[in-house]
Amino acid sequence: MIQLISLLFLITATRACVPGTGKDSAKITIPFEVPYNESNRTHYENFVKEALNKIASEYGTLRHNNNYVRVTSRSVDGKLVVDVQVEKVGCKYKEIFAEKFKVQMGDHRFNITCPAQ
Repeated sequence: MIQLISLLFLITATRACVPGTGKDSAKITIPFEVPYNESNRTHYENFVKEALNKIASEYGTLRHNNNYVRVTSRSVDGKLVVDVQVEKVGCKYKEIFAEKFKVQMGDHRFNITCPAQ
């Protein structure tokens, strides 16, 4: 019974991390050690979008609402930085989301600010 309750809590917590399912705003900043150019920008923005989709799709019918997610990029000292602005997430589940996002991002470091200013 305790395992079932733990599983239900984990599912609820993860759903709250999916855009469109909470009440907070968040920002994820991912610096990549590659030069900022159009090819890298497109590749890494798509890489981040795919990571978000994989996390959301782990729960079958649950899909994140793309209206609540904006992925952009910029150059910092000639290097690519991808920013993700997300609306309607549950910040209290930030650590659970961060663990899942880390699996998708591999060795790429990132910073999550939740709630976003």
